[in-house]
Amino acid sequence: MTVRAERASLQRVRSPTASESPEQRALSICARVALEPHAREELEALLRAGLDFSALIRAARYHGVTPLLCRHLHEVVAGLCPPDLLQGLRAATQHSVVASLGLAAELVDLLAALNANGIPALAVKGPVSAALCYGDLGLRTFSDLDLLIEPADVRATGALLETRGYAARLPLSAAWQAHLVRTDTEQLYVHTDGRRLVDLHWCLMPRGYSFTPRGDGVFARRQNVRVGGAQVPTLGVEPTLLFLLLHGMKHDWASLGWLCDVSELLRRHPDLDWDAVLAWSAPRGPRRFVDIGLALAREELGAPVPATVLRRGESDAVVAQMVAAIRRRLLAVPPGRPLSLTERSVGLLYFRAMQRPGDRVRFLHDVVFRPTPLEWRAIRLPPRLAALHYLVRPVRLLWKHARSRRARQP
Repeated sequence: MTVRAERASLQRVRSPTASESPEQRALSICARVALEPHAREELEALLRAGLDFSALIRAARYHGVTPLLCRHLHEVVAGLCPPDLLQGLRAATQHSVVASLGLAAELVDLLAALNANGIPALAVKGPVSAALCYGDLGLRTFSDLDLLIEPADVRATGALLETRGYAARLPLSAAWQAHLVRTDTEQLYVHTDGRRLVDLHWCLMPRGYSFTPRGDGVFARRQNVRVGGAQVPTLGVEPTLLFLLLHGMKHDWASLGWLCDVSELLRRHPDLDWDAVLAWSAPRGPRRFVDIGLALAREELGAPVPATVLRRGESDAVVAQMVAAIRRRLLAVPPGRPLSLTERSVGLLYFRAMQRPGDRVRFLHDVVFRPTPLEWRAIRLPPRLAALHYLVRPVRLLWKHARSRRARQP
């Protein structure tokens, strides 16, 4: 295949599947910044044939792609949409844009305050994903800010956030917070206005796994991204791609918006260093996660993933099985059944995609036994007795699931 032919193939929107509803198909077409002429024609044909606009708008809200849906319905097929629903969609998009701009401004102020106090921090996801993947803060919805700091700076950063009106969702004493830093990777802070959230990370992924990134190699790459009028430090393009793939798999790719982030990042950065991406993900730990995410982005959204990169995943039969399972699940919610409590609290597909037995054992340990601040608050003990909470965690989970089951019974 020539370079030109391969590029044309990569830009082609995939063919619809037999299990897709018109609403699901329209949503997949609209989940991108720009539409090719044939995609516009297909979208128009879907709307002329008739679909449930209310279901389409609800699905877009669920998957975090409302601004993209609004853009394409308004620009391409506005005359085929019910005026009241289109007006409501436009109002929802404007509200999302205002909220995004407010959070972006808050991010710039927070980073300036951290820098003034000698605390280095990187922004991930949220506004930087909007700028890096979409080139427009208004095209990606986000509800919180994610900051990556050094473990040694967690206490000082928390104190600074408190001076700005934030408080930890689960307040901890200094001793218990130090224990949290040793055993976990993040802490959530909520502003007094109830609208602003800051997720403070000191590690990108859960510790102890073969696929958890360290700060060296490709993940040492950094860049600045313009957010509003400021330059915001974040991960380089290659580690951003890898992190998006790991994060999506960690959450079973439950949102089309996360997949859209990957696809648009690849479209905006065609000069991405694929050798570095493949080299980091070559070991069995991260390899399947990366191959699944790239194949999923290619099949669902036509992401420009080179055929030579996809070939690695094609040699793994489990990758094709996982991609099919994720696509069925992705298309089923909504309007299919809601996820059960087990599915929401345990990444079953995430577990199935793990290749190393050690990672699976670690995952089961973390889900079933590893205590969290919820257990610490349920039975208050001094930190030196923290190990006793290993007995509390399984009991609390059993009680939680029993209550959930009873609530579902008529």
